[in-house]
Amino acid sequence: MYFAIFVTDKPGMQQARADTVHEFQAWMDDHPDHPGVTVLLGGPTMADDGETMNGGLQVIEAPSLEAARAFDADSPFRKAGVVAESVVARWDWRRGRPG
Repeated sequence: MYFAIFVTDKPGMQQARADTVHEFQAWMDDHPDHPGVTVLLGGPTMADDGETMNGGLQVIEAPSLEAARAFDADSPFRKAGVVAESVVARWDWRRGRPG
């Protein structure tokens, strides 16, 4: 099953995000506590100025909604207190799907 994870940062957390981004990127590539999860795509969302990161979007494949939520809960950004809100939603990937 595919899931979209929409994340919104708390206001004023740009420095905490910058301090955590490398750990987050490494975790997206290697998350041994979540062997059933595959990260398919992702990246930060941007503020209106086009330069300031203010959240993110990831698309993952996971065996269940519970597994997707557990993966999201272990995010380094969440552990660093950067995240204000996170929504994990089942996603019906239609357009742009590889293969």
